[in-house]
Amino acid sequence: MSPPPTAPPPARSRSAVLRELQALLDEAHRLRLAGDHLRGAETARQALALAEETGHRSSQALALASLSLNEMRLGETEAAASHGQRALVLLRKRRDAAPRIQVLCTMVMACLDMGLAADALAYAAEAIELARAAGDPSLMSWALNRTALVHEALGDPARGLPLLEEALALARGIDGREEMFSALNNLCSNLIGSSRQLPAEDRHAALERALALGAEALVLARESGNGHREAICESNLSTANVELGRYHEALHHIARQEAISAGRGYRSISVGALSDRAALERHRGNLEASIAFHRQALAAADETDDHARLLEMHRGLYECHKLRGEFEPAIRHLESLRLLEREQLTQQAGRQARLLLNRVELQHAQSAVERARLDAQVQRLRAAALESENARLAVRADELGRSALEDQLTGLANRRLADSELPARLVQARAQGRPLCIALADLDHFKRVNDRHGHAIGDEVLRSVARLFMANTRATDLVARMGGEEFLIVLVGTPLAAAHDICERIRLAVAGHAWGRIADKLKVTISIGLTESSGDGAGTLDAGALLSQADALLYAAKHAGRNRVSTAVDGPA
Repeated sequence: MSPPPTAPPPARSRSAVLRELQALLDEAHRLRLAGDHLRGAETARQALALAEETGHRSSQALALASLSLNEMRLGETEAAASHGQRALVLLRKRRDAAPRIQVLCTMVMACLDMGLAADALAYAAEAIELARAAGDPSLMSWALNRTALVHEALGDPARGLPLLEEALALARGIDGREEMFSALNNLCSNLIGSSRQLPAEDRHAALERALALGAEALVLARESGNGHREAICESNLSTANVELGRYHEALHHIARQEAISAGRGYRSISVGALSDRAALERHRGNLEASIAFHRQALAAADETDDHARLLEMHRGLYECHKLRGEFEPAIRHLESLRLLEREQLTQQAGRQARLLLNRVELQHAQSAVERARLDAQVQRLRAAALESENARLAVRADELGRSALEDQLTGLANRRLADSELPARLVQARAQGRPLCIALADLDHFKRVNDRHGHAIGDEVLRSVARLFMANTRATDLVARMGGEEFLIVLVGTPLAAAHDICERIRLAVAGHAWGRIADKLKVTISIGLTESSGDGAGTLDAGALLSQADALLYAAKHAGRNRVSTAVDGPA
């Protein structure tokens, strides 16, 4: 005899569902603050499912915001960015600025992790604008904090330092523990990174201050019970101690970092602990142990597809093997490094395209339009994104007071700025006993591009080449468009061999770029002439003579068949 059918559970009232929903959101928030991001993400997903089931848009937005931040902490960067985009669409009409600024700050971190610095800068600028309008010191502290990280990622930590100082002052003013922790921790990291460019005495003082700030941040992390924050602090403190030669203290912090990360899903931090051990052994001169830890970190980073860490490990292995005189493995890791750098450019473009397409799909999710109309809208949105990027760059140039010194087409320095900067940098390099290399680069057969594809395509080629130059040089290098299709690169403190590697990387990046996306059958290559002014004070060539020498070498590269780098050591021009 079959059992009688069971009655369906009684329908819950809407108020009961909303209470359950709020409880899930509160629990996800509590778990995030405690650093339990695995459970925090799962709870946020439950809240999202319930919010979607009930059609409660405000709760959907808050659940997506919580999910995005937890995923970011777990290293699930692209998922975090996708959920963050969805949250921003739903939060657009809310009067309360706090949730939107929180998501914008998460998007900054996600974009930086994916190498999309321009997108990160746009999200940071919007966060600052909203925080300023809200007049909330906590929100402004977060926005300044994340903007500083963008400048650091762009290779200009000095520009981010005062922003972090201001963020910390605002946090102290309201006794905001979470804001204080983040500002202290990022100031510590900033000082460690920027100290490497300082003289020995100033470097020591910067590292000592970094240790003091890191210790204060660690106290706050422990008080909060947030293991993720504590592990990050331990990593910063181990790095600072390694830089100061305090290896016993560094080992203590690395061990603490490993213990905290174990079993919590902090994959990037676990790999970071191995990287820290590799750095410590290298500083101690134990290259064999350093290579072993580098290899362990490389394998772990490969499993998690941590692209930035893979680059770091291949670079470290290259340097260790080179120091040991093991040139064959050194070259293998250098080749892997160059391949990863090229892949990184491709991955960045793919991620940016996916984020853009995701944004389009979100904005048009409810539309029942024809495919042709949707494709046309995609093109309009892409054009709008490019116009927005150009507008942001123009605003930034105006703020820096350099609008008259910028090439309007490419956003690079123009000839006027190059003519004033090159002599000054040459004098400074010689005064400091540092080498200075200059390279003149010229696009091959550029007239054919304009003749075959039109000047609009030619302009886009110049803009793309400019972006490739910026992606393959440091923020401290001078990159200028001298006119037409000719560019100048000034590398201070870079020996000729290293400068040749940089120029070769640029040449390969240009030759390997996906030009077919701009115009069918379009191909672009570049020729480069590279010369050096010795930093030993013996050199007497002025800026004009160096430019003439580089120009002669550029002509030699053209004469030798184009798509190559020519230097003085290659033979007479």
